Amino acid sequence: MIARGATGLVLLLTLVACGGSDEKPGASTPTSAPMPAAKDGESYAACVDGVCEVLIRQKAALNLGGDKFTATVADGTLKLTDAKGYITLSKSGGGASRSGGGSAGGAAGGLAGVSWSDQGGPLHIATLSYAEGDTVIVNFTTK
Repeated sequence: MIARGATGLVLLLTLVACGGSDEKPGASTPTSAPMPAAKDGESYAACVDGVCEVLIRQKAALNLGGDKFTATVADGTLKLTDAKGYITLSKSGGGASRSGGGSAGGAAGGLAGVSWSDQGGPLHIATLSYAEGDTVIVNFTTK
C-alpha cells in the first residue's frame, strides 16, 4: 500500500514537472526594432539654427531658425503647429499636409518627409527616421 502511494506521488510530481507549457521549442515573442538614438536627444535648443535631429515624446516646443512651433505626437504622427496653421507628418508617409497659408510637399529619405514654406519665409524640411506611438525622431533642416 505504501509502495503504491509512493509510486502515485512520483508519477504526479513527474507530470507536474513536465507539463504546464504550451510553447513550441524555438518559439519566441516578436519584438519591434529598437529605437535609434537621436543626434541631439531631447535638446530642442539644437534646432534654433534650423538644423537638428531630435527625439520628441508627446509634446515639445521648437524654434526652427526663428519660426516657433509646438510639436505633438500621437499614433506615430507628428503635428507641428505655428501661428499660421499646422503640418502633419505620419510614419506611413501618407499624412503630410499644411493647413493655413504656405505650401507643403514630400521630402526624400527616412520613413516620411515633408517640406514647407510660407510666402517670403525659409524652407523647412522635416524627415521622420523613427515613429512609434507617441514618440518620433525627426530631422529638421531650414534653408
